Amino acid sequence: MNEQETADFRAVIEFYARWRSEILETDEQWLAFADDVKKTSVTVDKNLGWKLLLAAVDAISELYKNGRKPMPAGYFGRDDL
Repeated sequence: MNEQETADFRAVIEFYARWRSEILETDEQWLAFADDVKKTSVTVDKNLGWKLLLAAVDAISELYKNGRKPMPAGYFGRDDL
């Protein structure tokens, strides 16, 4: 992997981690998400980086499909653990 590809992976993983760790509920959060997509799309290469970003956005979109709200990453659903 070259330096640009490494930077693209890092940028997209950081993007995904930011938005997976928070539950999007308000219009302001969704606008911030859209702004971050735009910001990240400018920083990545238009080949691999763009495709990685589209995959991350698609994965996040799937979590909210049909009005669902995902559980926080790593959540077991039990308070006694």
